Parts: sequence; structure tokens; C-alpha cells
Amino acid sequence: MQNLRLIKKIHEGIDNTCYAAILTNWDLIEMQELELAEKAFDIVSRGASEENVAKQLEVDLTHIRKLLKEYKMKYCVDEKSFLMFDKLYSKEKFFDVCREMTQRGQKDAYFSLNSFYRQNRVNNDVRHINAFVLDFDYYKVDEYRELSAVEFYKKIENKLSMTPTAVMDSGRGLYIIYAFKHCSYHMDKLYHAIIKHFYALFEKYGMDLNATLTTQVIRIPGTINSKNGRKVEILEFNDTNYKLQDFAALLPWSEKEVKAYKKEKLHHKKEKKTKQIDLSKRKPHFKDYYEDFRTLIHLRNQSKVYEGYRELLLYLIREKACWMGYTVDESIALAKELNDLLRVPLNDIEIERNCKPSGNRACSSIDTIIDKLKINIVEQKKMKVLKRRWLKKSLYAKRKRKHVLLNRSPKQQELFERRTRICELKNVHHLRNSRIAEILGISKSQVTRDLQYIKAHGYEFIQKLKDYMGRIEDAKETDYFRRKLVFERQKQLLEWLKIARRALDYLVREIGVAKN
Repeated sequence: MQNLRLIKKIHEGIDNTCYAAILTNWDLIEMQELELAEKAFDIVSRGASEENVAKQLEVDLTHIRKLLKEYKMKYCVDEKSFLMFDKLYSKEKFFDVCREMTQRGQKDAYFSLNSFYRQNRVNNDVRHINAFVLDFDYYKVDEYRELSAVEFYKKIENKLSMTPTAVMDSGRGLYIIYAFKHCSYHMDKLYHAIIKHFYALFEKYGMDLNATLTTQVIRIPGTINSKNGRKVEILEFNDTNYKLQDFAALLPWSEKEVKAYKKEKLHHKKEKKTKQIDLSKRKPHFKDYYEDFRTLIHLRNQSKVYEGYRELLLYLIREKACWMGYTVDESIALAKELNDLLRVPLNDIEIERNCKPSGNRACSSIDTIIDKLKINIVEQKKMKVLKRRWLKKSLYAKRKRKHVLLNRSPKQQELFERRTRICELKNVHHLRNSRIAEILGISKSQVTRDLQYIKAHGYEFIQKLKDYMGRIEDAKETDYFRRKLVFERQKQLLEWLKIARRALDYLVREIGVAKN
């Protein structure tokens, strides 16, 4: 069968000392040793230890633990979403289960591209790196939404510089798989550099950044995608013979540049080791990240995006919290607060299990968070820290850009006009500070500070007031004022002129400086 042939091609280097994973809803498949597992669970439920259960049933302790874990996952959790979990198998058993999944047409069954030291599908236990997959969710891109998998592949086929090992219709999207001679987990950095290069090329075609992990699973060919009932099919299979190093030629760096970079990085790493990291210094910066995640949830609730990002968002907030000095329990509490804001929240077990960040890894950067959560430009503009660097520079430059006629930035204009208005309300209309704050929609302390500034810099404030009024008087007759400024802003400036004249009269009388 071609389906099994592809899986064997990917796991060509697997042996009996390592394991490959299969992920599916095991509730649809009856346990082979159900009777033994039921007996073991019954004895444990009465208070016996696992060691005593193993002795009583004359079964190996490791096997008993495995059976109990599987039984609890299968029959002791009511939530349907938790019936999806990993099982890791050695070589022959792995291929047998894959064959069985294909023959029975199992729904939503996945296998791992890479193999592991232990029966644990985590990054730290990766043993053999065998392949990477370009996972195209092209149905999310308006231009390609109506295309079939075959039609979409024809669109991008000529953009692939190397012949893929396999092309698969995943039921909704498209997999392009490159298998290579298995290599050690020590090649992890090169693996990620290559997959990131592919992502940069194919991001606009709907390639999924979240499908670039070394622990990645993909659908087993021949199984069913339950979202639309379609079978996962192999569209093209090529018996390629690649090594991971063959793909290094695609990267935009020379070997000399890579060596220089490694040398510099090693130097910085040695410097960092001598310094002790004080996590308390990071903690104050967490508030802005937390507020940005709240804002993102609010925006997506408004746009009715309720799924597809929830687990990832809660995972990232927990990861960021732990990296900034919060405990695991505190990170869970913070994630639960955000979860309550979701229109379709996850349950507590999902937050604790599925959103648990992996240890011994660097925290996701701002760019990585933006890529993973697919935060668009409109959303980024409403964030504090989750913005692309170029956008931050652009917005900063815009804030600092001075008005052609008034020779002030928007922030400077707003500040000066507010102080003039406060001066007029206080000294001409004789209002209380609390009433002024209520009219202008600012805090009472802000009103007090502005009045203190005017009192301390009275002469200087009068000179600035005269200059600003003169500029508006000169500008209001120009074409630029009438055509470039929106009508509301024109009205604001002309209204401010009346306020400024009253404020200036008071200041001149009070300080005793001539108007002209």
C-alpha cells in the first residue's frame, strides 16, 4: 500500500530503541487488555498501591502503570476533547497500528514525523529528525479558498526548488513533505532555519507556522478528516534521497557567515553565564503583554473569531508569565482570567494540560507571538508591545511629525490646547478643579499639575500662546488650512482661538506683560 509505504519512507531510520507517536480519539478503539485494566483500576480504587496491584495480578509494574494511564484517559474523563491523546510505539507495532488505522478508515488519526527516545512526545526527547512538512491551510486565503488541493498544488508547484517526497490532500488543506536520511536532534537548529525559510516564502499562500515543530504530527494517509468527511489522500509520491544538509543551500547565508555568527553567539553566551538573571526585573514588563492579550481577545470577540487561537494564546501567556518570574500556579491563574473573557472558553483541565509550556526553552519573541496568533496590522495598532518593529517606528515618527503650519507635533498641540482651556476655565469662569476635570475628561491631579506649570512658567507660557495664536491666524486663510485639515479640526482650532484670547487677557493682567 502506498499509504504505508510513505510512512515507512519517512521513518526509514526507526529501530527498536526509539518510538513514534500516533494521536487519535482512542475512545473509538477498544483497549486490547480492557479486562486486565479494569481489574487493576478496581484494585487501585480500593486504596492499593500500583506496586501491590502488579504483584497481585502478577504483571510487570511498568505495564500496569501504562494500562492504568490509558484506562483513565479513555474512561475516566467526561470531556470529549480529552479523548485525543498520544500513544508511542516501537518500530513494528507503530507500522501495524498505522496500517490498522488506514484499513478501518479511522477519523482524525495522526502520526509523528520524527521519533523519540522515550514514550513521550516532547521536544527534549526527540531522537531522529526524519522530515519536515509544509502545511498549507490555503482555504483561509480568499484567493485560493475555492480551489481543490490538486488545483492549489499546481499554483505553487513551480515555486518549489526541490522535488517533494510526497504531496498529500489533508482533507481541507495540503501537505508537502520532504523526507531525508534521519539525523540526530543536534541538527535541530538547522532544521528550524530551513523550515522558517520555507515559511517566509509561502506565508502568503497560507502556510501554517504552528506546524513547524520537531514534535509535529500530520494526518495518516487513508484516514478520514472528520471536519468534512473527506479521505486523506496521497496526490504524488517520489522516492527521494535527500540529506538535511541538501536543504542548507536554500538558506541566504554562506558557510563563512554562519561560522562567524556562531563564534559571536558563543562569546555572548559565555558572557551571559557569568551574569545571574534577576527575574524580578522582568516582572513589571508582564503587565503590558497581559493587557495586549486582553485587547486581542476583545477584538476577536467583536469580529466573532471564537476558535483557532484560544489554546495557543493561553499557552503563550503562561510561557511569558513563567519566563518573567511567575510560578506555574500563578501562570495558570492568569490564563484562567483570560479564558473567562473568551466567548467560547476552554475548561480548566485543558488550560492546565494542553496549554502547559515546555521547559528548557527560550521564550517566544514578539515577532513569533504575532506570527503564531496571526495578529494583523489593524490589531497591532491597538497593542502596546505586540507590534512589528517597523510599525512601532512608523507610529513613533508619526507622533513626532510636526504640523507644517503650526510647527508642533499632534501630542504638543493637544497638550498646549488643553493647558489653555484649563487656564480659561479656572481663571475666567472660576470653576473648581474637579469640575474642570469632569468637563475635559481627565483626572483632577492632571488639572492641578497643568495649573502649577502655568503659574511657574507664566511668562514663557504667554510667549508660546502668542506664537501659537499667530500661527493659527496666519494659517486659517491659506488653502492648506481649508483643504488639508478635516472640517472638525478647523472648527476646533477656531474655537480654541476664542478661548486663547480670554486666557491671554487674564494672564497679561495677572503677570503684567504687554500683549504685543
